[in-house]
Amino acid sequence: MPVITDANVLIDYADADIMMLALYSEKIERVVIPSVILGEVEQLSHDDCLQYGFDVVEEDLEVLFEASNAQHGPLSFQDKVCLYLAKSIGDITCITNEKALLKFCEEDNIPTKRGLKLLLELAEQGFISKDEAIGTVYAIHECNPLHIHQGVVEDFIRLIECA
Repeated sequence: MPVITDANVLIDYADADIMMLALYSEKIERVVIPSVILGEVEQLSHDDCLQYGFDVVEEDLEVLFEASNAQHGPLSFQDKVCLYLAKSIGDITCITNEKALLKFCEEDNIPTKRGLKLLLELAEQGFISKDEAIGTVYAIHECNPLHIHQGVVEDFIRLIECA
C-alpha cells in the first residue's frame, strides 16, 4: 500500500536525510506527495522527487474544492488536501505527526503512521541499522526540536531497542 506524506514529515526528512525517505519508497512502500504539499517544501523540487523515486500527484479539482470548503477545524488547506486526496485514492496510508490530521484520518478509516515509524520499519526489515535510524532521528530533532523533542527521541530509542 502506498503512503501519502504531509508537509511537516516531508520537511523533516528533507532537512535531515531525504535518502531515508527515498529508501523507504524504494524498499517498503511507494511515497506519494501531493503537488500542493510539495509547493510548501522549499527544500525539494519536482525533479528532486522524481530522482528520489517519489510519486508527485496533481490533485483533481474536486479534491481542491473539497479542501477549500471543508470545515475541519484546525487543519490547514494542505492537510485537508492530504486528507481528501487519501480518501479519493483509497488504500493508502497517511504519514503525519499532526494530531488533528491523525484524528480526521481515523474518522474516515484512513490508515496512518507517524513520521518516525518509517525509520523503525526500515530498521526492522534490515534496510538500515538501528544506529542509522537513531542518527536520523537525532538529525530530525536538530532540525525540528519543537515537534521532535527529546521525549520523542527517547521514545523512539526505546522502541527501536525493543525491535
